[in-house]
Amino acid sequence: MIRNLTVQQINDWFTIGKRISNAERLEGKTASSADVGASRATLDEPSSREATAAAPPPPPPPNRGMLLLDISFPGTNSSLLEKIDGEDLPTSFPVIPPRPVNTILSTERANYRYQELPINFILCFQLVNLIENNSVVIVRGVTGSGKSTQLPQYILDHYCKTSSYCKIVVTQPRKIGAISIARWICRERRLSLGGLVGYQVGLEKETTTDTQLFYVTTGILLHKIVSAKCLTEFTHIFIDEVHERTEEMDFLLLVVRKLLRTNSRFIKVILMSATINCEEFADYFAVPFRNSFTPAYIFEVDGAPHNVEEYYLDDLKRLVPPLFSNEPVISSEIYKIAEVLILNFDEMENKEQGLHVYPLHSSVTLEEQNDAFLTPVPGYRKIILSTNIAESSITVPDVKYVIDFCLTRNLVCDDDTNYQSLRLSWASKASCIQRKGRAGRISKGYCYRLVTKDFWTHCIPDHAVPEMQRCPLGSTVLKTKLLDMGEPRALLASALSPPNLRDIERTVVLLKEVGALSIGIKEIENPYDGDLTFLGRVLAHLPVNLQLGKLVVLGHVFGCLEECLIIAAALSLKNIFVAQLYEELKDRIQKFDMFVDHHSRCMDEEYVHKQRFILQVVLAGAFYPNYFTFCPLSEETAVKELSGKYANATVVMRNIPPYGFLYYKQLQSLFRQCGQVKAISFDGSKCFVEFVQNPIKRTGIHPAVYMALKMAQLHIPLQLNVHPVEEIEALSQGQSYAGLHRPRLYVDYQNWTVKLMSEEMSRGLLELPCDPIPCFFTMNVTEVVEVGHFWGYRTDGESLHTLSKLMTEINQMKLTPLAVEPYPDVCLAPFTDCSETHYYRAKVLQVSGDSAEVFFVDYGNTAQVPSHLLRNISSQFLELPFQALQCQICCMRPSAHSLISGDQWSAKAKKRFISLVKDCVLLVKVFSTVHCTLRVDLSIQTSKGDRNVREVLISEGFAEPAEESYESKNSRLTQQNSRGTQTTRWTQKEEDWKVIQTIMENFSSSKLGLPSSKVLLHGPFNPYEIRFHSMTAMSRFRNVWIERESINSVALNGAPEDVHQRMLVAASVSVNASGSTIIVRETTLMPNIHGLPALICMIFAPVMELRTDRLRKSYTGALCGLGWNPTTNEALLEEHDQEVVFDVHLDVNDISEINLLRSTINKLVCDGYHGPPHYGNNEKTRKLQHEASQKLLE
Repeated sequence: MIRNLTVQQINDWFTIGKRISNAERLEGKTASSADVGASRATLDEPSSREATAAAPPPPPPPNRGMLLLDISFPGTNSSLLEKIDGEDLPTSFPVIPPRPVNTILSTERANYRYQELPINFILCFQLVNLIENNSVVIVRGVTGSGKSTQLPQYILDHYCKTSSYCKIVVTQPRKIGAISIARWICRERRLSLGGLVGYQVGLEKETTTDTQLFYVTTGILLHKIVSAKCLTEFTHIFIDEVHERTEEMDFLLLVVRKLLRTNSRFIKVILMSATINCEEFADYFAVPFRNSFTPAYIFEVDGAPHNVEEYYLDDLKRLVPPLFSNEPVISSEIYKIAEVLILNFDEMENKEQGLHVYPLHSSVTLEEQNDAFLTPVPGYRKIILSTNIAESSITVPDVKYVIDFCLTRNLVCDDDTNYQSLRLSWASKASCIQRKGRAGRISKGYCYRLVTKDFWTHCIPDHAVPEMQRCPLGSTVLKTKLLDMGEPRALLASALSPPNLRDIERTVVLLKEVGALSIGIKEIENPYDGDLTFLGRVLAHLPVNLQLGKLVVLGHVFGCLEECLIIAAALSLKNIFVAQLYEELKDRIQKFDMFVDHHSRCMDEEYVHKQRFILQVVLAGAFYPNYFTFCPLSEETAVKELSGKYANATVVMRNIPPYGFLYYKQLQSLFRQCGQVKAISFDGSKCFVEFVQNPIKRTGIHPAVYMALKMAQLHIPLQLNVHPVEEIEALSQGQSYAGLHRPRLYVDYQNWTVKLMSEEMSRGLLELPCDPIPCFFTMNVTEVVEVGHFWGYRTDGESLHTLSKLMTEINQMKLTPLAVEPYPDVCLAPFTDCSETHYYRAKVLQVSGDSAEVFFVDYGNTAQVPSHLLRNISSQFLELPFQALQCQICCMRPSAHSLISGDQWSAKAKKRFISLVKDCVLLVKVFSTVHCTLRVDLSIQTSKGDRNVREVLISEGFAEPAEESYESKNSRLTQQNSRGTQTTRWTQKEEDWKVIQTIMENFSSSKLGLPSSKVLLHGPFNPYEIRFHSMTAMSRFRNVWIERESINSVALNGAPEDVHQRMLVAASVSVNASGSTIIVRETTLMPNIHGLPALICMIFAPVMELRTDRLRKSYTGALCGLGWNPTTNEALLEEHDQEVVFDVHLDVNDISEINLLRSTINKLVCDGYHGPPHYGNNEKTRKLQHEASQKLLE
């Protein structure tokens, strides 16, 4: 319907509180351009020159019920005029802010000549007229038609010519698209970036107050709209690539549609895409008129810059055989086809070119992304290896060929666990058409789709499933609460493709678990909705995911905000260069009175370690309930699998070939990048690789073991070049070699010797100063490695006499300087005691410049010695076993306080231990010998009697009792059974050893030529590798795999005798395609504090239900989760419930302390709408933060 309105009626219509009456209806009458021009001249009273310039050509014929108005001028929304037919106008309208005067002169645009594209100068008048006369216009045109670049400029120039205000925003789904288009326009128009045209993506912004054409990402515009709750910041909103049905895109369309019908009716919205389903979008943005809806206007842009030919696997039979699988994977055959195609392009063009390859994906830097737009060097072909980041918006003009695997990675959500994962699947036809459009911009193009034509026609979907129907909706639901437009279920039901109702309800429950939503609305329980808490408002305003936002808030609670901001920024960007995001987060949280505390802190020697522990607990709280514990480990089985070798410094290799001992030099070279190999023991088809350890380093897992296991995890092939068995056996010179192809041998790389392995060696029992070691003796401690672990020497008469005699003999000889580098394993080094300097046997640990760190093997202490003072040692002095003893107090481990306040042991604990054992005679009671280390009980002889060192440390809170390890128990029993027996039992017969020696001698000297085959070894392995399982009910019985890039991807159990639970926290959790394996990344291994997993669960779980024994006298565990529905008595989120079993004693006082800590956290993260009542009172905030930290440490 068309109405003929007078000027007075129009003025009344724009006056709040007035009504329009007596409007004359024009039946079947169409407004002419002259009428439009006259009306504009009458209304705005411009000069005749301006009126003529502003008059557009006749509009196109109506489409799908399009209404043409008799009046058209900038800023008028036709859909509002339509509603006057029998309806009352609204009594109030939003206050539109005054438009600033444009300060950029129109001369900057006057001489610009548009490119010859399908959207050309002739079509622009039709499009501008349509946009100005319709609330929503849908523009569909092929890729390269000028939708993203030229159409917004036409609108900008139109408003410039009429001296009218405009502010245009154009959304792009990807950062690189927004940046590249803005830069291209500025370059073409010779404008400075950030002036008339600018962009804003993520944290990067190039705009000024003069900017009138903004290119932004979808998320940026959505954030602006949600914050403002209206669209009036802009006059025109171009939403490009609307066919990409991301969660942000669909929610943006929902919000724009909602606001267009409420408080932003004058805003023009233009939807654009090359593959849009026009009818679906037109109906979605239909305008209500009387008792029906009028669909949005559709404008089709015909033509393309250049033709692009399509080819399928069926067309490539001459090049390669068509091997094709219906599974969405890139097989080696398909990959080979792509290679062949690239090489054949030179043939097709009759020229040979080199290749320049550029990766293009979201993980590369912006500078590296820009390299893809560079003009190729003459004589070279540019190859862009791209993900779907280049599927749309990006124009690389010189692309001629597109090779499309027709695959994409989609973010999907597992139905059972709600974990997200990226899975490879077939792309939609719409996406593939977009990819095809990357070619044909400046010349004819070619698109090769690596699927069969039949598969393309019948199996490739037309459009992708919208993200809103397959992904978690946490951030979207939070935005709906910020908009305050009703219950999330009701608002999201009006989406273009509404999500499943069950998914919305589940998201609401998950947000309640995080703490972003309250249990109900205005304290009335509602399972489908909840009030937005203060934490929820903070999370909704931070540009990071919900769990990282919670990390920031908990960092504020426990006084480690700065550290948490850095971690959140790094995890969000997957990068360590996070200064920009760090500053952005810091600025955003200031509106919630959260500030980085720059006050001076009490920096004692334990402060850093305590802060590290607090930070670990904060991480656990932020990523609740992503908790995992160790799978049970049989220490006895592990010890037997290692044949008694030292687990902390040994890895196992399998599939050793026959006569594998002949290739011991090759084996050593395989582990050269890991560390220095001490020895390799061959036992059947496996071997044990042992690494050299520093005797004064803490007895943790050797770094070389981690690196070796990492090689296996990365599937780095470890191969041996071998000779045929027949050739090797021929070297035996007629001697019997039966059963000798896999002998038990020991290769010592420090002395380069190969010898038979005794039974003692096979059990890992190495040589000691005397055998057997007496059960009781006195000693002096010379070097403390850590609390309870030390070196020393015996002080009985016989031992002291041996040491004195050895020192005298050494210093009576004429000593010669070391002349060869590298230095030998053992030499003579000087040591000064009581102003007297003597030479002693020493092991060179490290050489740095002119100084060497040496370990005195007869006394157990270390010293820094000038390297030129080192002397050669005579072989006669190497016959006597080293006299220093390495001891470790048994059945003792660090207390919780020591673990929190230090690296295993606190500095105070170490000082206390040193004060107990230094400069005094100690009585040692030997329990067992494990890997050359005596497990002992240590006593101090005083005038008041003996004091047990272990009991002193436990009573003073530095240590706590621990279980004795299986190896120690086994060694103790072995020593008791074999005491007095010193016969060495060999694993091979003497005659066999002679045959082995003959083969080895002939192998090293013979000329067998180069090895003719390869053998792939299996491993390395270590039986103490940790396997994890989830603590949640739903995922408890699924496999857990830690991603290779995670710091804990290789984890070893250093205390297998300790049966208490340990916890691993994961920042990111997903699931594999079959749902059988949980994949975790960005992990934190919590310290081995007894009871810590239960404590963390009870602190951060929304609800906990305590378990007691049958007599209800003690607590045995707790059920932690979101709680239950009191109406149905069903768990609200059963799959995230965690049944925690207490492995330490907890009484009523402990539970009360936990509740006090939970209460303190709630005071700092209050449920109030505007935040905690003490915000703004920095002193009270600091007091509460200190209280929370102290309660946690206690």
